[in-house]
Amino acid sequence: MGTVLRSLTIMAISAIAGFTIFLLLTASPLLGDMSVLFYREAVLCGFAAIILAILLAVLTRRIMNADMATIIASVTTSLSINLVFLVLLPVTIDRSISVFLLSQIESHDARPLDEADLTSVFVGRYVHDMRQIDRRIAEQRLSGNITINRGVVRITPQGHRFLSFSRAIAKLFGTDRRFVDPAPTPQRSADSGHG
Repeated sequence: MGTVLRSLTIMAISAIAGFTIFLLLTASPLLGDMSVLFYREAVLCGFAAIILAILLAVLTRRIMNADMATIIASVTTSLSINLVFLVLLPVTIDRSISVFLLSQIESHDARPLDEADLTSVFVGRYVHDMRQIDRRIAEQRLSGNITINRGVVRITPQGHRFLSFSRAIAKLFGTDRRFVDPAPTPQRSADSGHG
């Protein structure tokens, strides 16, 4: 077997093996106490890459006489595939408003919803019942992007840096700027809340 064909074979087998290891780790209770899906799965992607690297170092060097460059390329490719899969499917499904709305439309086939109904379902079920604002606050606090002091939420320097980075990405890819440059919240009047 030629060197290039051998390397490509090892990389293809490694991609399948790495993905299988990642799925097995995901199905295991390992890091089950991590509440943010993306963080848990990203760490598991790293674990899968380490396990794959060890397996490749032991097996392919003996069986297929693979060089270190092929092993590194195989592990890197496998890790990249796992991370792309994680972001495109599980994380999207876990966080997508579109997927939520599709599920609501599907569940109301007998009595179809109009746009006003969907808005009502979104606010009532997604925002209130599923407490998605609380979930996002908890995640951003855990990430270090915000702090909460006496119920007041403030952005941290890290949060500012993340938003600056997000604005640069939004500009580069032409995404909806309203997500990164929201309209300012109207100021409360000085006597609001007083009878």
